[in-house]
Amino acid sequence: MKNFYPAFYSQFKCIANKCEDSCCKDWDIDVDSETEQYYNSVSGELGDKIRRLTVTDKYGERVFINNTECGVRCPFWNKDMLCDIYIGLGEEHLSHTCATFPRLKVDHYGCSEHILSFACPEAARFMLRTENAYDELDSSERIDTAPDDVSAFMIESRRRTAEIFRSGDPMIYKLIDCLVMTAQIERILQGEEPAPLDTSNYVEADIKSVFELHKGFEIMSKKWRDTLNSAAEECENIILSREFDDAFGKFAEYYIYRYYLTSLNEGDAMYAVKRIIFAYLITSGIYSYIHKYNIDISIMRILQRYSKEVEHSYENTEKMNDALSSNDNYSAESILLMLEGICDKLS
Repeated sequence: MKNFYPAFYSQFKCIANKCEDSCCKDWDIDVDSETEQYYNSVSGELGDKIRRLTVTDKYGERVFINNTECGVRCPFWNKDMLCDIYIGLGEEHLSHTCATFPRLKVDHYGCSEHILSFACPEAARFMLRTENAYDELDSSERIDTAPDDVSAFMIESRRRTAEIFRSGDPMIYKLIDCLVMTAQIERILQGEEPAPLDTSNYVEADIKSVFELHKGFEIMSKKWRDTLNSAAEECENIILSREFDDAFGKFAEYYIYRYYLTSLNEGDAMYAVKRIIFAYLITSGIYSYIHKYNIDISIMRILQRYSKEVEHSYENTEKMNDALSSNDNYSAESILLMLEGICDKLS
């Protein structure tokens, strides 16, 4: 099986206790069965502590109990912000999640694609400063390895979709272009002729409802909740920023390469695109809010925190799936009307 990597992948290295938002905080830490079997054989104080603090969560997964004394954090993340298991047992005995994050592997058409999660600040920095980072994932060799014409068409569609976000247009126009093109791609895959979206029988999506959806998610950080709530109050008056748009283009590419082919395989090419649009509305709304009130939060941290809060939660993923599949307010046509309405305000 061939493996494909973005340009920055091999350069990434965890910065451990220098990280401003460690993966050891906020999340439950999964413990895979093979690692737990080894942990059950560990003697001494550390082995006793591991066994005492490993429990089954509400999803049936084995996890470490979070230590809430100094904020929600892994109980093995010590006062020096280093891992006691890593120190005591070695890197080779970390759980699969700890050993691999933020590295993600997705299999498509007989090949494995390897990317990094934007939820990691150091990975996010690499993605924000690398141009055309994912070209290798859509190289001619990648398309040549596709098992059939439909697979090759999907890979090429992804490449063209990602290319939209590299243009010099304002982000809101890029999102419209991406939405319209994806609608045509869906029709082609369904054996129909490409056609523009017909919005005549639809009402404009409500931007407030997108914020309400996110406010109803499982939220880890009080600071994120407070900022989201404050931005929601002013969401109809978002001031779009070219500086923010430039960074978000890299974030959008990340989303395309993480979710687009999976969405196509599941018969809903729009899913990934709608998620990008929702991410833009929320993060640009937060950036507009913090810029207005001179709050010191970097663009990288806004995008990274969105990824951490929204992407890596089973509960949030299910809520997002349900909303996109069952709420008529989130049809492609209604979302297109909303984006066009934002364009009208710009002009």
